[in-house]
Amino acid sequence: MDTTWIEEFEALDEPYHPYYLEDITTLKIHVFYVNPDNHIERIKEDTILLIKPNQVSKEEIIDIIQKNKVFSGKKYSAASIVKYNVDMDPSQIRKYIQDNEDPSDFLTPITNIETIILNPSISMFQDLNDLFFIFYENQKPASSHHSATRRIRMKMIHAHKKKTIRKIA
Repeated sequence: MDTTWIEEFEALDEPYHPYYLEDITTLKIHVFYVNPDNHIERIKEDTILLIKPNQVSKEEIIDIIQKNKVFSGKKYSAASIVKYNVDMDPSQIRKYIQDNEDPSDFLTPITNIETIILNPSISMFQDLNDLFFIFYENQKPASSHHSATRRIRMKMIHAHKKKTIRKIA
């Protein structure tokens, strides 16, 4: 059987491979730590291997939040999650470049902690797909010595003290 035509097609197709849509199997995670003065203290970057292609499960999101809620001995709480998914079709690349479109079109805020769906991406843009987690430092109470609520103690004042004397018979 003559398979040279298959080899010729693959040779012609090879330069276009970077422009094909592919499933997302790994994803970069960026974690921003913001102090009470709204200044970014630190940015952590990590790469995760997705359990299911094109999906970040609810369990994976919770795991990321749990692993990153404490940093340098300070407690932080997750404030927001933003997805950046470059999901343009290969035929749109030229138009996107010519029109000088805004890259923030690919940003999507995540409002609920649910499974995040990612659209397949052109293979050469795979490393641009990210999840951003923004953590704010937990504020300490105004006074660290006293609790915010106070305990009120009431004493019973007895007007007359009576003693019971037992008679021995």
